[in-house]
Amino acid sequence: MRTKHNFRHAFGMGQIMAMLLVVLPTLAFIITLMIDYWSVMQEDYKLKLIANQTSMVLDSQQDLRAADLNTTLNTQVGSNLCPRGTTISFCTPADAPTPGQVIVTIQYLHNGHYFKNKTLSTQMQTYSYHDQNISITGTCQ
Repeated sequence: MRTKHNFRHAFGMGQIMAMLLVVLPTLAFIITLMIDYWSVMQEDYKLKLIANQTSMVLDSQQDLRAADLNTTLNTQVGSNLCPRGTTISFCTPADAPTPGQVIVTIQYLHNGHYFKNKTLSTQMQTYSYHDQNISITGTCQ
């Protein structure tokens, strides 16, 4: 005996197309957002490495008020760690609020697909071996 196939409960072509019109753009949005978020996390990690390297250079200096401190930082802190091929530049150092305190702030302006014009910033606080205080900001641009 032959059975008659009944496709009454199966998806029709219209329902499949409607489902794809909803699912595919949502999936594309989620994947693009995750890629942009991953990019931000990688850039933040690089900023933390630069802050660590800068604080190590500052800890090795005996005179944090030297005139050539920015030149020393620009040569010893690797710009190859800056995100997307940017280079780092340091501003004029200021006094930290507490004696013996060294504060390093590194900033970068992220301009991704979804996270546009977001300033990423990381700050590292350490103490000077030579009882000097300094607060310095580096910017990858």
